[in-house]
Parts: sequence; structure tokens; C-alpha cells
Amino acid sequence: MRRSAALLLTVPALLSGQPAALDGGRLEPTWFGSGVTFQSSKALGFQWLKPGLDLRQRTLRLKAWEPAAWVLGRRALKDQAFLQRVEDALPGHLEKGLRRGLKGSLPVSPAGGDLHLIARVADAVGQTDDYMSMGAVVLSFDLKLVDGDTGELLGAFHDTLEGTNPEAIPVRFGRWCEDLGRMLGGFAAPPAVPSAIRLEAPKPVQAAPPPPAFDLEGALRRIEGLKRDGLLSEEEYQALKKKAADRAK
Repeated sequence: MRRSAALLLTVPALLSGQPAALDGGRLEPTWFGSGVTFQSSKALGFQWLKPGLDLRQRTLRLKAWEPAAWVLGRRALKDQAFLQRVEDALPGHLEKGLRRGLKGSLPVSPAGGDLHLIARVADAVGQTDDYMSMGAVVLSFDLKLVDGDTGELLGAFHDTLEGTNPEAIPVRFGRWCEDLGRMLGGFAAPPAVPSAIRLEAPKPVQAAPPPPAFDLEGALRRIEGLKRDGLLSEEEYQALKKKAADRAK
């Protein structure tokens, strides 16, 4: 499950400009600063970006994670134990996921850079020790992108991930970070430069070039994304994977 039904029920409040109930209260707007109006995102949960954002010729520094906020109040020991179990893995998955998504369009460094990405855990829910318990584990987190020189907020992100066991959460978080990297990479790529218009004599008609080779890897990534977002059943997912593999032959 991508996120709980309670999260989906907050969308009307979001659209009406009432931020208090975003993500069941797990999203704390004051941590990001004033002037932020979050929008829901199928891939990233909730996000805000500065209008006209331009990340070209910038370098991204990953700051040390802030202490867990526990925005809903520190609760049972099971929740704290779950967070202790997964929190050490989160910075590594953040860096690896961003690098995969950015594909070099924005350099990433844990030591230096004029863009700072700051992260924290907002809330966590663990499972009881009762072997009969079927509850999900839940991790809510915040990230903000700021200008390293001025401290100006450039981007704000929040999401809640759920899983059936603690080991699933860092992996899902890494995939979320890859989606974030792909999105940020679009603001770091140079704009397309239109070709100059020149008056020339007509050129001989040439045969059309052969169609490009089918991108099997890209197609599988898109299919995986649709499956993660709950838009494909298992049967549809397997059928699309087979169709893509057959086309690539």
C-alpha cells in the first residue's frame, strides 16, 4: 500500500488551503518555513518547488540527518525500536537513490556543495512483538532543498511509506529518492537550444533513418513505477513485462 487511506482523505484539505491535517498531521509546515503551499504528488507524496527553479551548474550537498521529530508525539517503544532498526540505512539509500535518478545531471556530495538537502524522520510506527500482529510499519519523512549561501528554501518534500516488515522500508525509501532525483534532474539539465533558421537550397530527399532501438530497460522502469503506484494488478504487471521483453527481441 502506497500510503494509508487517511493520507488520501487529506487531499481535499490540501486543495482548500488548510495545511493542518496534511498526511494526518505528520506533515509539519513550520519546519519548511513560510510561503510553502504543498501539492500532492503520486510519486513523492507532497511537494513544493520554488517557481522558476534552476539547478544548472549547482552541486548538491547531503547534510547530516536531523533528529527524528515525532510530530505526533513520542509513543510506544515498538515505534522507537522500529526507527532505530532502519534509521542508519536511510542516508545511504538517499544518496544512492538520488544518484541513480539524477544520472550525473546534478553532482552529489556529502561534504560540499552550494545546494543543501536536509532530511529528517517525521514519524514512525512499528509492529508489536505479538506474532499474531499483522500491522504495517510506517515511516514518515521530510526533506528540504535550500540555497547553501542564502538559506532560501528551493524545494520541500514529505511522504509516508508503509510496509509489511521493517526491511522493506529502506528499500522503498531508496526508490522514492530515485524518483526525487529524476525530478530534480529535470531542473539541472540545460534547455534545448533551437536550431538557427537558415535559407538554403533544397536538399535531396533522403531515406528516413531506421527507428530507434526499443528501450527495454526504460520500459521496465516505467512498468515497475506503475506497479509501485498501485496502477497495475499483478496480472497486468506480468503481461506488460512479457510484452516488453518480446518487443525487445
